Amino acid sequence: MKKKNKVFLMVMAVLVFVGVLNVRAAITTGDDLGSDGVSKIITETSTLTVTSVNAGDKLSAYKILDAFYNANTNVVSYEFTDDFQAYLDEESNDLTIDDYFDLSSGDIVSGSTTSTSELDTLASGYAAYIKTNSVTGTEMNVAGTTASATLAAGAYLVLPTETLRVYAVMVGNLDYTADGNGWSINSETIVAKVDDAGITKGVGAEGVPSGSYGIGDVVPYIITGTVPTYPTNATNKTYVIHDTISSGLTFQAVTSMKISDGDTPLTNNNGTFTNGTGQTVAVAEIQGQNLTITFTVDNLTAKTVKVEYGATVNESAVVGGAGNSNSATLEYSNDPYGDGTYNTGTDGDDEDIVPIYVYGIDIFKHTQSGDTPLSGATFEIYKDSALEELVDTVTTGEDGHIKTKGLGEGTYYVKETKAPAGYQLLTDTLTVKIGPNQSGVEALQDTDTDGYYELDVPNAEVGILPVTGGVGTIIITLVGLAIVGGAFYFFFVYRKKKQDQQQNA
Repeated sequence: MKKKNKVFLMVMAVLVFVGVLNVRAAITTGDDLGSDGVSKIITETSTLTVTSVNAGDKLSAYKILDAFYNANTNVVSYEFTDDFQAYLDEESNDLTIDDYFDLSSGDIVSGSTTSTSELDTLASGYAAYIKTNSVTGTEMNVAGTTASATLAAGAYLVLPTETLRVYAVMVGNLDYTADGNGWSINSETIVAKVDDAGITKGVGAEGVPSGSYGIGDVVPYIITGTVPTYPTNATNKTYVIHDTISSGLTFQAVTSMKISDGDTPLTNNNGTFTNGTGQTVAVAEIQGQNLTITFTVDNLTAKTVKVEYGATVNESAVVGGAGNSNSATLEYSNDPYGDGTYNTGTDGDDEDIVPIYVYGIDIFKHTQSGDTPLSGATFEIYKDSALEELVDTVTTGEDGHIKTKGLGEGTYYVKETKAPAGYQLLTDTLTVKIGPNQSGVEALQDTDTDGYYELDVPNAEVGILPVTGGVGTIIITLVGLAIVGGAFYFFFVYRKKKQDQQQNA
């Protein structure tokens, strides 16, 4: 394979034409020869360092240039490695060593994850070639947020091999400078430019982790996604939101969904979302309990997306317990030049689960004098104190119990409309407050783990004064009777005393 050679340092012109050959140094070389048949490959090493990496990431350095030394002429020269030259040949690129060092001085040690520089384009293309052809690199040592490697002189492309982040391409040169005493190999430090991806899901508002709704209610979900900035020439820019709901929820039609690119709403064309210029930005598809939203990253203008959709609580909703789960995961490319992706749920443990809690009321109708169950009592349950928004009508069974399920958090009003035969109809409306940690509201007891709130309703027989207000009402009644009795007692004592006084007058 043909290789191209370049005398790298301008001081060599002085050495050749003036004959000043005092710049000498013992450069360590190996046996491999350069294209001139005389220069030997340099094995002297220096340190390539990358800062601002993520702890736990793995990075490797892939050689672009080999360095050679001619001891006879005291010249350091550079040639493309076989792998890099093969990449150039595949691309029909006639880049020379001179051209390479003219591209941004031959290194990319800082900048954003996107770049329009020719070196970025070149390095990005080589990164894709490395992935496709399984080119072997040198693994760097990662300690904390710093990666480093001791490498032979030359130029290197640094790529992550294991990471959950998106890295820009990084190129560093371990080249030589000359001074009056000889050659000195340089070290290189690269500041990594990385970006992250993620999603958060909320109920009713961004980031709200749970909610409580009743059967028939539409649950409003909001997913906010952070979109990584992929390198300009990345070949893999996957960004897909997956959402799965439990059997107790039913997706609303995709036509009701809203997606925004940053703060800019997109146009929904039956699940295909386009921007102002007609470009497709996202495609949403519902299959059973699964929602998939695939984004075209190149057509996004912001680093965030927002998805808003609704799901209806259905009759299969679970009451109490762990609730009705709704989980969102993000699948994105953490391998911009390969075909690898990472899913926050299936590949990790960062599934964003948002439960919806559904509750119920367990009414127990029994005798006032004991706990004998009473059947045939009918109750109406309302959402409002005016008793206009009817939720359910229920009748107690032989065990005196009747359950109504599918209620969300809030205050409910229970009205008895039919009493058991031989028992008085309650005139009071009972109030039930449903929600986490609610207890002690009138006859309401703490909720059991099954999600039902117990409402204890005693009933008085016909002809017996009903007790509807609990112990507090009984005490008040007894005090009132005592006061009335005392008044009568003092009245008669006073009257008798008056009569005695008149008789003795």
